[in-house]
Amino acid sequence: MPRPNYTPEVIAARGKEIYQQQIREKVEPQHKGKFLSVDIETGDYEVDTDDLSPSMRLLAKRPEALIYSLRIGYRAAHRIGFKFSAQK
Repeated sequence: MPRPNYTPEVIAARGKEIYQQQIREKVEPQHKGKFLSVDIETGDYEVDTDDLSPSMRLLAKRPEALIYSLRIGYRAAHRIGFKFSAQK
């Protein structure tokens, strides 16, 4: 069976939708700060303290998985940039 061609935007939207509707109540707040990866086609998910392990476990189960990842309880998985503070 041919797979649909998902754009990154569709993968992100579907991943967020699955997380909000099916997973969030199961993992927050006890896993806040951990990383979660979800297969957007099956709804299967994995949680771990690092960002790679959950995705690798999903791919081990289903090599063709389409994965969306997030950090539980945060708007972004990683912080980009730095905080500048002036020193006197």
